[in-house]
Amino acid sequence: MGLAVAVGFGLRAADSAAADPAAAAAREARLLEAADGADVTLLRLTRGLEAARDHARRGTALTVEGEAPAPEIIMAAELLAAAGEDATAARGALRSLAGMAAAIRPGADVPTLSYGGPDLQQMAAQLRSGAEAATTFVERRHATEAVVDALAAALAALDGDDPTAALAALDEADAPLALLEAWEERSPLFRYWMTTSRDLIAAAGDIARATIANDPTAVEAAAKRYAAAAETARGADNALAFTLSEEGSAISGTPLRRLAAAADEAADDRSALQALLQPTS
Repeated sequence: MGLAVAVGFGLRAADSAAADPAAAAAREARLLEAADGADVTLLRLTRGLEAARDHARRGTALTVEGEAPAPEIIMAAELLAAAGEDATAARGALRSLAGMAAAIRPGADVPTLSYGGPDLQQMAAQLRSGAEAATTFVERRHATEAVVDALAAALAALDGDDPTAALAALDEADAPLALLEAWEERSPLFRYWMTTSRDLIAAAGDIARATIANDPTAVEAAAKRYAAAAETARGADNALAFTLSEEGSAISGTPLRRLAAAADEAADDRSALQALLQPTS
């Protein structure tokens, strides 16, 4: 009897899978089904976030180039908000999958998702605010171009011995300069460009008025002031270009980085999930 008991214990299955292969196969099938469902949800999420990222990138590029950025950035925000349900679903699916895997495949690595729908809604709101800021930035960029164009037109009129037309051209700089002056948070480099531009406009105006008054001495003095301002303007132009590039990129920079991180995380989770999608031998 003792020998028979010993033999019986020796033949007992080492684990539940060997003891009940059918039940183990059923559990494995449920795990694979859950993993596949999580993968499908992550795929939808990844595609939505990638589409949103593409639009946000185009919006940022348009901002830097001085083109209308709002439609692209708003589209990015809408796609991001629409992905919220998939984010919440994917996050829940991965949590459920982790619980199943712990019971069926102990030690299996199940990825997690650090964000859900509310997080994407918050990012979408940031993008919408960024669209408004980007539109304002483009208006300011166009204002700087208008100032430069007005000054160029004035100089061309002075070269053509038409001081009246020069003064009329300089008047065209008033509105864009006023818009730029209202920019309270402009950088020191941009303030430098503004000061130089005003010096150039003032000197050009003095040349035109002295010419109309037929005052050669005043013309010569104004011309010297203009030459001095023009020398300074070389550095101011570089300051303007740098400021526009930096400010344009920064407007949507933070939400774009958050969006990119969210898209990358979803894609990484899908890659990590592939091991669970393979049946055990």
